[in-house]
Amino acid sequence: MSGSIRAILFDLGDTLIQYGQIDHAQLFEIAARRTYRLWSRNQKRMPGYRRYYLHQWFAMHWGFLKMKLLRREMSAMRYIRRASRKLWLDAQDDGFYEELAWNWYKPLADVSHIEPDTVATIQLLRERGYRLGIVSNTFVPGFVLDRHLEMLGLLDAFPVRVYSCDVGYRKPDPRIFEEALRLLDVGPAEAIFIGDLLDADIHGSQRVGMVPILKRAADATYPSPPVHEEVPVIRTLGELPELIDRIEESRSHRLQIKQHRA
Repeated sequence: MSGSIRAILFDLGDTLIQYGQIDHAQLFEIAARRTYRLWSRNQKRMPGYRRYYLHQWFAMHWGFLKMKLLRREMSAMRYIRRASRKLWLDAQDDGFYEELAWNWYKPLADVSHIEPDTVATIQLLRERGYRLGIVSNTFVPGFVLDRHLEMLGLLDAFPVRVYSCDVGYRKPDPRIFEEALRLLDVGPAEAIFIGDLLDADIHGSQRVGMVPILKRAADATYPSPPVHEEVPVIRTLGELPELIDRIEESRSHRLQIKQHRA
């Protein structure tokens, strides 16, 4: 591997995994019914479905409101457990709660996809010797996202995965990027960050000193943000290897000029 780039870090949603345009209310309804059935196989006495649905809905929305007010990440697992206990539902089994969390997320996983060239691109970056990591803003428990990544054949490629719900702060907070860099054992100038959001991903990684790349999400629910002309832009992850080559060549050229002037 040539050049000074040693690590490539990725955002998760609409960067590695494409979620696109989703109907949140419909997916919540599907997930609520899945988890209600799961509880029904575990408990002798169950509340009515409507009561269960409303308790879970209010718990999640209260969590989001609290997250915005306190500017800290929420963990969906905490609110799922709390809402369940208020309905006298308690499995006393961490394994059950892990499966419960997966069933809340599964409808979203079912409507997601990865781009056709994602697996091959990640494998090529690994073969070139780059250290790979994920930095994601998410209230979904990390073990749930890990399970999804494993299903997609991507988990082993990312030994470092920093999820905001686990560390308690969100991008663009510099601490979440710094934690990933620490785990990868690289400096910020040695790392590239790829993401689809201007403030959280591009500005956040820039402020830490990383090299940002904007990944435009063609089927996302929000418009593509305008960026400064110096920020590289890609539309598919398959464009990454060639772009990284150009970034490293440009760095090498600037270093040669600097050494010549010295």
